[in-house]
Amino acid sequence: MILEQLKKLSLNELIATLQDQIVSFSRGLDKLIDKNREINTNEIDQLRDHIKTRLEAGTERAENERLLKLVNLFGDDKKALHLIREDVDEWLEFLDAVDQHIGADSKSVENEKLRKDLIKLRTELRKEEL
Repeated sequence: MILEQLKKLSLNELIATLQDQIVSFSRGLDKLIDKNREINTNEIDQLRDHIKTRLEAGTERAENERLLKLVNLFGDDKKALHLIREDVDEWLEFLDAVDQHIGADSKSVENEKLRKDLIKLRTELRKEEL
């Protein structure tokens, strides 16, 4: 259903939709990363070691196993979010390639609007990186 709606969009509308979605995703991801920064990797490692020590001692085995799984998952998620955030650079490169494909000397109204939308998107994404 969404694919059918996208097929009906002009190139400018499609790029604008892409722009909105990338910026929205980037902002949401940045907020999540900021929250994750409140707990540093050393604290995660210390908590993991503490839980492992409790497991080795046989203390509340089932509870500590669940806690260890959660701590490991959180640590992995934290790393994954940073990798995903780095992908914004690849989106910028993609938009640069689209811009080059349109051609710098093109004079059509649609291509000019598209070029302006691409410049706006790259600017917003770069702001989000800072």
